[in-house]
Amino acid sequence: MQLVLYPFSVLYAIVTNLRNLLFDMGIFPSKTFDIPIICIGNLSVGGTGKTPLTDYIITLLKNEKNIAVLSRGYGRNTSGFQEVSTESTAKKVGDESLLIKQKHPNCLVVVDENRKRGIENIMKKHPEIELILLDDGFQHRWVKAGFNILITDYSLPYYKDYLLPMGTLRESKESSKRAEIIVVSKSPKDINPTEKKGIIQQLGVFITQKCYFSHINYKSWKCITTNKDFLVEEKYSITLVTGIANASTLVENLKNNNHTVSHLEYADHHNYTLNDIEDILNKYNQDNSTKKLILTTEKDAVKLRKFENKFGDANIYFAPIETGFEEKENFEKQILNYVTANKRNS
Repeated sequence: MQLVLYPFSVLYAIVTNLRNLLFDMGIFPSKTFDIPIICIGNLSVGGTGKTPLTDYIITLLKNEKNIAVLSRGYGRNTSGFQEVSTESTAKKVGDESLLIKQKHPNCLVVVDENRKRGIENIMKKHPEIELILLDDGFQHRWVKAGFNILITDYSLPYYKDYLLPMGTLRESKESSKRAEIIVVSKSPKDINPTEKKGIIQQLGVFITQKCYFSHINYKSWKCITTNKDFLVEEKYSITLVTGIANASTLVENLKNNNHTVSHLEYADHHNYTLNDIEDILNKYNQDNSTKKLILTTEKDAVKLRKFENKFGDANIYFAPIETGFEEKENFEKQILNYVTANKRNS
């Protein structure tokens, strides 16, 4: 199959490399703005951990700066500029944008497929905003961010991947040179220095760039209806419901903690229907275990909550995660230094 797809990947490489060359030469203009912009992106299609990292940076800076998060609003059935409220629906603004807004209600969250227009509207409508986080904007080169963070998954770093359609890369590995920081996400917590050094070398990290290794911290499960913490003291039979790009890390974590997992896996950004809820409940009800529950991700929970009256007395929870860093202080210092050195011009 890969041999069949190879010519298409070559054609894709020609198109994307030419596009990047035109931007590098200034023939295609990249707009700069008089406000600090941190872009959080990747080279690949699919989940590398952009949303948890965006959440991390908001938490780091929200007491210091008025922050706006701008994303495309992937998966929404609307278009154009929209401000996200805690009462928005995932269909109208996208699941990740809604999740960020619900976790940080005092943060301005905006969706617009045209990032340049989105930034212009933020600056016009919200002069109080001092920093913009550009979610998944690495390929949107019509905007030149002041600071780029590129994320690559430990299990499939970009040097092991191929361009679409052979692989998952949206542009060539050489594009990583545009980033100030490269984050290897979902790394083992006990990764040894020799392996880290080898990964950094293969990533092609320049002397002007910094590379950090992040991992996933699993937090206490929460009830999907009350948001209360659930203390897991026993082993459960779990009907796991996910609509994310890659749930393997979560499945592995559950099995490592001796839970039994029956996985209902949907496509990334899946919009759940009543038929899906029926399938989930059928799977759950077929489980004869005395200790059983339905577990989903935090991103899926924002869409499943609207069906909470359909779940009846079923035990349904979600598993929040957060990003952790080995070199936490150095990573945070680099972000803070950029924000401190750059201020919005009125």
